[in-house]
Amino acid sequence: MSAPNAKLLLVLDDREFAFGEVRNLVGSRRFGDIVFKRQPLIDHFRAALPVWIRSHLIRLQTDDDLVALRSMLETCSEDTSVCVIAGRAGFSQAERLTQLVERLPYAEEDFTDTLYKPLLVFLRNAHGLVEQWPAFMAAPLHTWEKAWQGSQRLQSVEPLDLGKIRDFLSYTSGSTATRHFNEMEIDTYYYTKQSSDKLKMLAEYSFYGLVPESMRPWLIQPFDFDDSGDRASYKMLRYYLADTALQWVHGAFEVDTFTPFVDRLLFFLAERSRRACTKEQSAAMAHELFVSKLQARVKQFLTLEEGQRINKLAFSANPELDISYQLERFLKLYKRHEKGFVFDHRVVGHGDPCFSNVLYDQQRYLMKLIDPKGALNEEGLWTHPLYDLCKVSHSALGDYDFINNGLYDLGFTDSNELFLRFKHTNHAMLKPIFLQRLKAAGHDVRVMRLGEASLFLSMLPLHIDYPNKVIAFLLNARQILDEVESESRF
Repeated sequence: MSAPNAKLLLVLDDREFAFGEVRNLVGSRRFGDIVFKRQPLIDHFRAALPVWIRSHLIRLQTDDDLVALRSMLETCSEDTSVCVIAGRAGFSQAERLTQLVERLPYAEEDFTDTLYKPLLVFLRNAHGLVEQWPAFMAAPLHTWEKAWQGSQRLQSVEPLDLGKIRDFLSYTSGSTATRHFNEMEIDTYYYTKQSSDKLKMLAEYSFYGLVPESMRPWLIQPFDFDDSGDRASYKMLRYYLADTALQWVHGAFEVDTFTPFVDRLLFFLAERSRRACTKEQSAAMAHELFVSKLQARVKQFLTLEEGQRINKLAFSANPELDISYQLERFLKLYKRHEKGFVFDHRVVGHGDPCFSNVLYDQQRYLMKLIDPKGALNEEGLWTHPLYDLCKVSHSALGDYDFINNGLYDLGFTDSNELFLRFKHTNHAMLKPIFLQRLKAAGHDVRVMRLGEASLFLSMLPLHIDYPNKVIAFLLNARQILDEVESESRF
């Protein structure tokens, strides 16, 4: 190894699997494999390290990793130091971890972050770890009962213990990345959301006061709206709840926990206030949301240089992936099923109840919906009954959250066909529950999924910075259209 890391071993001890309440949120996996803001925590950790040490990070997961580390320790020189960091350590201020590691080659004394069960242990002489090897093999340092009396206490970095539910929820709050014009500040008690889109902030703030009282218990009340300078903001009480997308993509739901979740979310949709309208008005509203909006987004996508490039790539792999072809196909199916989009009423719509906007506690059945589309007046509340349902479905059936978090593989089959494969766990058992509950509620699943296909295709220009994601949306939309066209699944 080259200086300055020639005499430093940096170890991430990731032998533990998530447990207790955290396991209920992310399933059975190592802490480093938990996905947060589109990346596993191990990648976030590595990205926070100085460049000179990244390729030399030692991640302990298996007994073989322990054997390899022992070999390094036995052959290193007497002036080699070692820093062991727990896999469950969360660094909310990544720059402090960077600064700490930069200073490690020059540290002259042992130190830990706490007296008992430290998440970070630095030993000036790496051979000191060999002397405690049987205990280290048996359990990570942060689980030992001993007091680290002979070590200094680190003050500059205070890692969160992601094995504790409060710290985990603190770390993962806002686990879905905000849009570029939005900014979220989080403290112990409040979320403060601010944006340069001041009208959007006012609409989100006003929404709670405009909706019927029966809808408010499902929402979080905003307050302290501020419109000053070039940005507007408002606050909300902070709830220590994980969003459903985090739980869904990590396989944290089981049949007995997913069923009550689906029942509550569909109950929320069923209980939305209604207002009578003519069938012609309903048809026009559906056409605006699912057809006109899609046509405008496709046009926008094809005016972008990157959009044209991605579309050509998709076409070369399979002409059926071409966005214009898929639009034409959608329009034919929409015409065939247009009557299914016609209702005799409008509803008060949330606007975006995808799983990342649904906070949920599986043990307490507590559900809160966040980030509504907003409204500036009472008329702005009303929307088509299917729109919110399609948003829910594109998470539950359409794997939107897997795509959004990068939990998929794109590749080519032996016959040179482009494929999309999701990193599912038990989802094949859970999706039929959603379908069964939809049918029991009287919904036309085929019509709902057709609306869902419109949503996926409409998102293409919004995700243009992630070409693989755009390809995944195209593949997913084609699959949904195949299912609607075949009519066999429903």
